[in-house]
Amino acid sequence: MSLKVIGVGGPRTGTASLKMALEQLGFGKCYHMEWVFNHTEDVAYWKELYETGTTDFERLFDGFQSTVDFPGYLNYQAFLKQYPEAKFILSERDPEAWYESALNTVFSVTPQTFGQKLGMMKKMLFSKKFRDMSKAFLLVEKYLWKGLYEGRFKDKAFALNRYQGTNEDIIKTIPASQLLRFNPADGWEPLCEFLGVAVPNEPFPYKNKRKDFKEQLNKMLNTGEALVLK
Repeated sequence: MSLKVIGVGGPRTGTASLKMALEQLGFGKCYHMEWVFNHTEDVAYWKELYETGTTDFERLFDGFQSTVDFPGYLNYQAFLKQYPEAKFILSERDPEAWYESALNTVFSVTPQTFGQKLGMMKKMLFSKKFRDMSKAFLLVEKYLWKGLYEGRFKDKAFALNRYQGTNEDIIKTIPASQLLRFNPADGWEPLCEFLGVAVPNEPFPYKNKRKDFKEQLNKMLNTGEALVLK
């Protein structure tokens, strides 16, 4: 299925809210990192896309009309080539607030230290669910923390510079007519105007707040249950 809307904002920029909003607006299922953790067979397609610039897009996005968050957002150049008519949405957030949120959520739960990795390995020995889950964590580690952020995410100045530089590259790459710079705090109006759809009557969905996100991630890590964003 051809993607109609592509989110090019990173984790903790309101991507879960944008996912829900796009689904409410009638753009079908929206692909998000949540899906990868629960369907780790997709990891192979993402690795191929990162390494070669292409993959089996039809298989990867079967049943989806949009994508947001990691692992998709860093492949904006490949997506622009594959889906030249798509609309792109750059979800943005105050850099300082973004860094503090990302550091204490997605970064902190990704196994970083030897002890954390050893703990995950012990769980993997006895559980297929944890072996599958590790594939998704390795994808995040390789292409986000060690790739984009070069293993230096704890260096705040470096991370902020890379975050802002990535957004600048996206703005330079995507044609202005196809790109919306969007802060979820702005609600429905700019999003609906950009997508050419009516503004819904219900409130804009503000999802995946820090407390809820950490609870769901910790639950997944402790029990191996599916990740469900709230």
